[in-house]
Amino acid sequence: MNQTFSLHRFGLVLKLHLSEHLKSYLLGTGVLAGVLLLLLSPDAARLSVFHESIYRKHGIFFGFIFCGAGAWFASEAFRVVSTPVRGIPHLALPASQLEKFLAVFLMVLLFVPVYLGVFYTIEGITFSIINARLPAGSPRYELLDITGEYLDSEMRYLTFLTPSFFLVGSIYFSKVPFVKTAVIAFVLFFITSLFLNEFIIRQLFPHREHYGNTLFQEVSFIENRRWYRLELSGQSRIIVNSILVLIIPFLWFIAYIRFKEKEL
Repeated sequence: MNQTFSLHRFGLVLKLHLSEHLKSYLLGTGVLAGVLLLLLSPDAARLSVFHESIYRKHGIFFGFIFCGAGAWFASEAFRVVSTPVRGIPHLALPASQLEKFLAVFLMVLLFVPVYLGVFYTIEGITFSIINARLPAGSPRYELLDITGEYLDSEMRYLTFLTPSFFLVGSIYFSKVPFVKTAVIAFVLFFITSLFLNEFIIRQLFPHREHYGNTLFQEVSFIENRRWYRLELSGQSRIIVNSILVLIIPFLWFIAYIRFKEKEL
């Protein structure tokens, strides 16, 4: 098969993919909407005053549900090539490897606007009901700003990292990819946060009661009954942030290479 990318062939592959999976995507969207409705709608029934802490709660809901739903969706992305029975017909399609990979990869990327649309729709309805009965002169609820302080920076990064990581797991594991990838994710997080990050902090700040805030970027410690908070700045921070950002496209590249190996 000609491996040169063709936009026309890609459109046909994408159309075929949607014809086979659109119903399951719509069902998954409905389940996602139901879960968010169960979590956010109780506020509409019991709140009659403005509480800024609601934003913090919604930020937690946003992050955890996004990571969970994104992980599950991404881990199922390449189930079509998980076994020879499923994989041979798909890999035999008269399209290039890149076209077939991008058709699935695009669905994973589209999860982001779909999730944002569902979350903000339900949150908007919830807040409009609450705002209608707030006292005159009271602040009004507005949609959650996911770039602001109410969504923790580590959680914000995990929302980008999680689908990419589980996308790799979906192409590596043919059976229960979600469970296997989740186990690996927890092991890596445990090693990174409790061993590597802790080891670096102990080398830099020995004999101090310390608290690691953001991995490899911030640390707080107590000395002489005074609280200190240090964070990376300048070139060191740029290097760490660059590595964290580059991890995501690197995971995409690994998934593509593994997909090519499947076809070979």
